[in-house]
Amino acid sequence: MMDATVDAIDIDDDDDAGIFSIANDLQSEDGDTLTDEDNILSAVHTKRTAVDKDESAEEFLLTREAVVRFVQVSIADARDRQKRNTDKHGRANVLSFDEGDLVLLYTVNLPKHAVTNVGSSKLLPKYIGPFRVLRRMANAYTIELPRKMRTHPTLYVGRLRP
Repeated sequence: MMDATVDAIDIDDDDDAGIFSIANDLQSEDGDTLTDEDNILSAVHTKRTAVDKDESAEEFLLTREAVVRFVQVSIADARDRQKRNTDKHGRANVLSFDEGDLVLLYTVNLPKHAVTNVGSSKLLPKYIGPFRVLRRMANAYTIELPRKMRTHPTLYVGRLRP
């Protein structure tokens, strides 16, 4: 094994760039000083043995497994926390309607042309309708909308009122 020792640091004061040179003495195990550039490079870039590679690979795999485990636990915790918050607050409107019931449609986020010909959204009604419920698909309802509204007729239950 080669040992590198720093004997002296020379700072060039006359140069504005602040270049400094380091005098290194590399010594081999038998005590010979290496000054040839090729010998220095070969001493600095020593080859790793198979045992070193196995140990570093094993260490890398253990670290990787620990990180993956940490990420999985963090994702599970976040999922549980989000579920608790959602269950605590829930959805505001989980009403159930039957086919043929008349419902009002909440106008927020509907295109203006679907609601009225008035240009100002400030003057739009909050609910329009009534519209007849045609069918139910989980929390979505298909209602009978006029063709002139040019809006998809299947809507989430939260947008409907009895």
